[in-house]
Amino acid sequence: MEKHLQARGSEWIETFRRRSRIDLLSGWWRSTDPERRSVLADPWGHQHRPDWAARGLLIWPRGGNWLRLEQILVCSEDWKQSSASLERLILSWWADRVRLWVDGVLVHEGDLFDTRCRWVLPTDWKKHSGLRIQLELRSPCHDDGALIQSALVQEPLIAECDSDRVLLPEALVLACAKGEPIPNAVLSCNPKGTQAVSLVDQYLASRSRPRGTVHWLGHAHLDLAWLWPVADTWQAAERTFRSALDLMDRFPELHFAHSTPALYAWMERHRPALYDRIQQASRQGRWEPINGPWVEPDCVLVSTASLSRQFTLGQEDSLRRFPEWRHDLAWLPDSFGFAAGFPSVANASGIRWFCTHKLAWNATNRFPHRLFRWRSRGQAEVMALMLPGIGTDGDPVAMAEEHRNFHEATGLEQAIWLPGVGDHGGGPTAEMLEQLRLWREHPQALPQQPGTLRAYLDHLEPFRSSLPVWRDELYLELHRGCATSKPDQKRHNRTLERLLREAELAAALLGAQADELVPGHGVASDWRPLLFQQFHDILPGTSIPEVFEQAEPIWRDSRRRAALCRDQLLGHLLGGAPDDGFGSNLHRSRWTWCSLQPLAHWSPLLRMPKGHWSSGNQHLASQAAHSGGVWVQLPSCEGICALPLQRVSETVEPAPMIRHPVKVEVVSLEAWTLSNGLLSADVSTLGLLQLRDGNGVQQLREPAQLLRFSDRGEFWDAWDIAADYRQHPLPMAESWTAELVESGPLVARIVLRAALGLSKVRLDLLLKADTPWLEIQISIDWKQTHELLRFELPLNIASVRCAADTSGGVIERPAQAITPYEQQRWEIPVISWLSAVSEAPGGGLAVLLDGPQGADASADHLGVSLLRGPTWPDPSADSGFHKQRLALMPALNGWNRDAVPQAAIRFREPGWTGAVALDQRWQGLPPLPKSLVPIAVKKACTDGLSDEAIQIELLNPGPERQRWLLGQDWRACCKNTNVLMNAWDVSPGELITLVLDKNQSS
Repeated sequence: MEKHLQARGSEWIETFRRRSRIDLLSGWWRSTDPERRSVLADPWGHQHRPDWAARGLLIWPRGGNWLRLEQILVCSEDWKQSSASLERLILSWWADRVRLWVDGVLVHEGDLFDTRCRWVLPTDWKKHSGLRIQLELRSPCHDDGALIQSALVQEPLIAECDSDRVLLPEALVLACAKGEPIPNAVLSCNPKGTQAVSLVDQYLASRSRPRGTVHWLGHAHLDLAWLWPVADTWQAAERTFRSALDLMDRFPELHFAHSTPALYAWMERHRPALYDRIQQASRQGRWEPINGPWVEPDCVLVSTASLSRQFTLGQEDSLRRFPEWRHDLAWLPDSFGFAAGFPSVANASGIRWFCTHKLAWNATNRFPHRLFRWRSRGQAEVMALMLPGIGTDGDPVAMAEEHRNFHEATGLEQAIWLPGVGDHGGGPTAEMLEQLRLWREHPQALPQQPGTLRAYLDHLEPFRSSLPVWRDELYLELHRGCATSKPDQKRHNRTLERLLREAELAAALLGAQADELVPGHGVASDWRPLLFQQFHDILPGTSIPEVFEQAEPIWRDSRRRAALCRDQLLGHLLGGAPDDGFGSNLHRSRWTWCSLQPLAHWSPLLRMPKGHWSSGNQHLASQAAHSGGVWVQLPSCEGICALPLQRVSETVEPAPMIRHPVKVEVVSLEAWTLSNGLLSADVSTLGLLQLRDGNGVQQLREPAQLLRFSDRGEFWDAWDIAADYRQHPLPMAESWTAELVESGPLVARIVLRAALGLSKVRLDLLLKADTPWLEIQISIDWKQTHELLRFELPLNIASVRCAADTSGGVIERPAQAITPYEQQRWEIPVISWLSAVSEAPGGGLAVLLDGPQGADASADHLGVSLLRGPTWPDPSADSGFHKQRLALMPALNGWNRDAVPQAAIRFREPGWTGAVALDQRWQGLPPLPKSLVPIAVKKACTDGLSDEAIQIELLNPGPERQRWLLGQDWRACCKNTNVLMNAWDVSPGELITLVLDKNQSS
C-alpha cells in the first residue's frame, strides 16, 4: 500500500497545486477559430517536434509565422473567496515577438530573450464574467515556436501574510524537491478536500528550514551584436542600466553586476549623466563591474597577443573607472569554449577568478566540475566557477534545484543565482524581485543572501586547496563550425592584429622620438576597434548581415590608419620618412626589407619590381615572376633586422649562389616533381600526389584530398557542423586541369583548376627556394549552401598525438580518441598551425595556416575545414570569392625542435618591404631561440631604464626549458624588477614579459 501511495505522490501533488495554480495551456484556441478548438491538440507538433510535444508544449512552425491565441479567464468560486491574495498570469515562450492583450489593451511585450511574464491580474477581475486574453506570438526564423508555460497562480498580497494558504502547494513542491517522501497520511486524503490543507500545513510545519543559502545578484547578459546590430546594443545597454538603477531605489536588497569595459566607455562618452549614476552606485557597493577583458571575446580563435591585449586594456580601464573594487576576475559566461593556455594569459593581468556557464551547453558529456582550479601548461592557475544559467528569474523551485546540483558537485552549502533577462540585456525586473521577496522568509524556501559576486567568491576562497585541478582545455561540445564560418571576419582580424603589432614595435624601436616624429601614433594604433570585433558573436561569424556590413568600414579604416602609422614609423626608424605615394612607386631604385619579428632565422624571398637587385655590395639572385616583377632571394638574417635593397643595371657578375634552389622534374605530360633539398612534392592532374621530407620519407599515404560534404548543421546553423557530416559526401571533380606556370631556381608554381558544384576552385602549389614548406593557395568562388569544404591529408606515418596552436600556448591531444571527452573533439579550433606527432623520435607533418580555421586530426589524417554555407542568421554568410593560404611542412624532429611555431610566423608574416633608402644592414633586436615564440613587442614603461627600453612578451610553447642569450648589446629583466641579465630562462609553457635595455657600452 505504501509503495502504491508513493507512486501516486507526483499526481497527488499536481492535484493539490490546482488549489492555487491553473494550467491554461490546453485552453488556448486560435483567434480565427469559431469552434474554439484547443491548439494544443493540433497534430502538427506531434508530427514534427515529438520531443517538444512529449513535454506538453504548444508548437507551431518556424519562419516568422504568427500564432494568435485567445481564451477567456473566469474566476472560480474558490478563488473568489481568497480575499488576501492576488492572481498572476504566468507565461513563458520560445518566440521572437510576443504581445499580450487583456480586454483589448496591450499589457506586455516580449521577445526571444525576454521570455517570461508574471503579469498581475486587475483586482476587480473576479467580479467580471471573464477576462478576454489574447496572445500573439511569432516563431523565430530559424526554429519552430513554442508556448512553454501558461498558467494562473495565486500569491499573497503581502508576502509574510499567507492567510489564504495559497503558497502551500508550491511549498510542498519545494519540500519534495529535497527527495524526502510525503507521509502516507497526507497522500491518503483527498487533495481537493479541506483536510488536505490542514495535513500539508502540519507536515510542512514539522520540517526544519533547508540547509544552505542562495547568494543572488542581478545580472543582464548583453551580446554586443547578434540578432541585432551594434547600434541597437547601445540602446539596450542604456535601457538595461537605467532599469537596474531605478530598481535599486525600489529594492534596497538589489545588487547588480555587469561586465564589458567597452560599454562603460560608451556610456561615459555618450550618456555622462547615466555614467555618473553608475559610478555612484559602484562606490556604494551595489553596482559591481565584473569585467576582465575589454569585451566578452571568443577565446579559441583569437591569438595569444589579442587575448593578452583584451585583458590588459580591460583591466587598465576597469582600474581607472572603478578604483573602489579589486579587479581579479574574468566574467565570460557565453564564450564558445576556452583554450588550455587561457590561465596563463589571464594570470598575466592579475586575474585570479574565471566564471562561465557555457560548458553546461555540452551536447554529449556533462562537464565534471562546478568549482575547480584550472591550470595551464606553464603552471599558471585560476579559480574557475561554472555558473548557473544566465537569464533566470526568482523561481524558488529552480533555485532549490540549482542549490542541490551545486551541493552535489562541490559539497558546499552556498550556491549563486543570477536573476535577470539576458542576451539582449534587460536585467532583473520588478516581477523577479517581487518573486524573490515573496519566498525570502518562507520556511520551505532556501534562505537568500543578496550581495556582490566578489563577496560570494571570497566565501569560496578557503576551499581552494581541496579543489580538483583541471589541466586541459575547456572544450565546448557544440558550435564546432565557428572556426570556419564567415572566413572574411577571420581574415580581417588577423590582418589588423598584425598591423597593430607592427606599429607598436616600430614605435618601441624609435623610442622617445616616436611621439615627436609621428604625432598621434598611439591613436592610430588603437587596439580597441579590433578587440570589439573579437566579440564572441562577431568574429565567429554568428550574427545577422547588418553586423558585418557595419563592421566592414571599421575594419577598413582601422587597417588604413594602422598601416599608415606603421609605415611612417618604420620610415623614420630606417632612414627618413617616405613621401606620399610611399610603397607604390615602382620606379624607385632604393628599397628596404625589414623583419618585424625577432625570429631565429629569416630567409626572405620577395617579389620586387623588374630589374636587377643587390643588397649592400652583394648581387641577389632573381627570377621573373609569372604575375609580374621578379622574385629575389635576399641574404639570410636573424632577429628584427633590415636589409638595404638597390635596383642596379645589369652586370656581368657571376650568378649568385642560391640557397636550396628549386628544381622541377617533368615526370610525364601534366605531372611534375618539385624539390628544393628540404622537401619534394609530386603533382599531377590528380592533385598533390606525394610529399617527402629532406630525407625522402613519404608523408602521404594517398593524394591530398579536397572534399565536399552535405552540412545541414544542427539547431544553430552558423555555429554547428553536423556530427554525421562524413556520412553525406558530395561529388568531386575526378581530375583537375594542371599547368606549370613558374619553373625556376627560386619559385615553382603549378596551378590546378576544377569545378565543385556551382563553385569554381583554383589551387596554386608553390615551392620556394630555402623554404621548408609547400605553400598552397586556395582561391574559390563559393556558391554552395549547407555544404562543408575540407582539405585532408592522409598520413603515411601514423601519429600518436596532434599538436596545435591555441590562445596562450600549444595543446597536444591524443590522435586516437579513447575517452568520451576525446571522442567529442572531432573538430577543433586552430589559430596558426597543427602538426601530427608520430612515435619516437616524434616527427610528423605540420600544416601552417594563415589564420584561425576549424581542423581535425586522427592517427591517419590531418584535415582543415575551409568553407561552409550556413544560411542563418546570415543568408549569404560564406558565399563569394575567398582566397586562403596554408602550407605543408614536414617536421623531421617534431614540431618543437623543428620550430614549427616560428615557421608559422614566417609563413604568415614574411616581413615588410618599403621604398626607404637604408644605407646599411640594420639590427634592431636580437633573435630568440628557435623554440620560443614572440607575442608582442612594445615600448617599456619602467622607471630606472633608458629611453630605448623595450618590453617583449614571450611564450615557450614546448616541453623543454629554453635559454635566451641576448648577446653583447642587450640585457633583460622581469617587468617588475630592474635587475638586468644577459641571459634568461623560460620554463615549459611559460608566458613571460621581459624588459630589454641596451648595454651602456653599446
